[in-house]
Amino acid sequence: MRISRLPTRVRLSGAVLVVVAAVVLALIVATWPAQTDDGERPQRPRRSERAVPPPAPAERETTAEPGPATYESKQRQPRPNIVLITTDDQSDAELRFMPRTRRLLGAAGIEFTDAINPHPLCCPARAEILTGEYAHNNGVRHNDGPYGGWSAFVAGNEKENLGPWLRRAGYRTAFVGKNLNEYTFAAPRPRGWDFFSPTGERTYSYYGTTFYNDGQPRGFGDKYVADIVRDESVRLIKAWAAEPEPFFLWASHVGPHAAYVDGWRSPVPARRHAGLFGDLPVSSRAKASFNEADVSDKPPFISGRGKLSLVKLTKQVRDRARSLQAIDQANARTIRALRRSGELDDTLVVFVSDNGFLLGEHRYFGKDVPYDEALQVPLLARGPGIEPGTTSRATASMVDLAPTFLDYAGVLDDARAAGHTDGISLRPVWAEAAPVNDTSLIQAGTSDPEALAAFGWAWRGVRTGRYTYTRWWDGFEELYDRRRDPGELRNVAGQASYRGVRRELRRRYERLADCSGVRECEQQDFGAVPSPR
Repeated sequence: MRISRLPTRVRLSGAVLVVVAAVVLALIVATWPAQTDDGERPQRPRRSERAVPPPAPAERETTAEPGPATYESKQRQPRPNIVLITTDDQSDAELRFMPRTRRLLGAAGIEFTDAINPHPLCCPARAEILTGEYAHNNGVRHNDGPYGGWSAFVAGNEKENLGPWLRRAGYRTAFVGKNLNEYTFAAPRPRGWDFFSPTGERTYSYYGTTFYNDGQPRGFGDKYVADIVRDESVRLIKAWAAEPEPFFLWASHVGPHAAYVDGWRSPVPARRHAGLFGDLPVSSRAKASFNEADVSDKPPFISGRGKLSLVKLTKQVRDRARSLQAIDQANARTIRALRRSGELDDTLVVFVSDNGFLLGEHRYFGKDVPYDEALQVPLLARGPGIEPGTTSRATASMVDLAPTFLDYAGVLDDARAAGHTDGISLRPVWAEAAPVNDTSLIQAGTSDPEALAAFGWAWRGVRTGRYTYTRWWDGFEELYDRRRDPGELRNVAGQASYRGVRRELRRRYERLADCSGVRECEQQDFGAVPSPR
């Protein structure tokens, strides 16, 4: 049938429908997000291009949370958002299982190849992140005991840590995921967070985990824990991208920490990844330190151990790699959410593990020991002032993160003037390749009564670009020349040729043992370490 023969009303109605359909299609094409690989095209104007000015930080702090004086930003340029993503117990070597993260953060930003956590344990690491201070200053030396856990943190830092500092500086603040050890929902809600949702029951079960959800505890059914952290992070980014204030988001993942399901076991991967890496070998087996043949020169904590079972270790290694896949996907989704909301170019994104991990080196499976596999952590960052594809050998430290974030927020000087933070800002390091101090204090606390009475710590010492020196609680000393012995197989603390080296490193440790503030802790000029004779 020809259209001209249709009634006039029908022809007009059809024409109107065609016009409406064309308009709707045009609107859809104009607003539909581009099909991208992990979101490579922004869909909203950048924060710095928006006309709405941010409100005065003082007004927000006064109405929302009375407390210490408001920090006033001295930074003239628009302050970036800050997104911190952490994993739990991931070794530096295991970054190879996260291709999206390496591409979207490392290749698009900077990778630190010698980053360390000077206190390689879960709870002290998070306290370092929140305070920018070493454990002898923030009071969190261990996961439990009189100097450990959430209670030790809030006792001295409840009002003064990264959340309150950034909130007083005018940032929206959020925490999602694993918190400090021994935290429970019964604890008072900490100040300084616009949204606070740490894990509670079944933190290490990977499935069925309950989140605090800002005071209204919520289970997510049978949803995988990394997927919950991912979706909550994306939700917050979408909600806060439209706001004039910058935001700080800490996405704290559980993996690849051991799982607790009717007892401790290897981490539980997302079901969609359970079949991966079925033939993955134990790569640490290629090291001379793997199931080290002679550990008689190690402290009793190590020398009394037998060799590890390769079968059990293989199961652990494969499940650890599998558990990182959901986090790798979550990181890509976070970057995509930032890109599509127009925030990516105005956001500092940092990825780091709380500590490293030994996978059979020196007959040990774990952390909290002064060997490089435990001290070294993966550290990637992208954002304003960071040249893509950069690599740095600078020894960045966990205590440097809070000062870096405060520097971007424009309030680092205020925090230091108030007596807070021991670390440096990494901003000059990645912007100008500024040098960093070669000597770092390293340490580990303990809950053992005998060690506490004798020394107060499990071990303490210093690490330089070449050497690692440690004194254990019982007086046992370790010294490794990592340039000549990268596997830390030969303890040279008792060798006459290293007497001068040991004396100098011991002096540096004594100078740093009670340090406070960036000048004492990170900027002392020790000069050169004498060479072995």
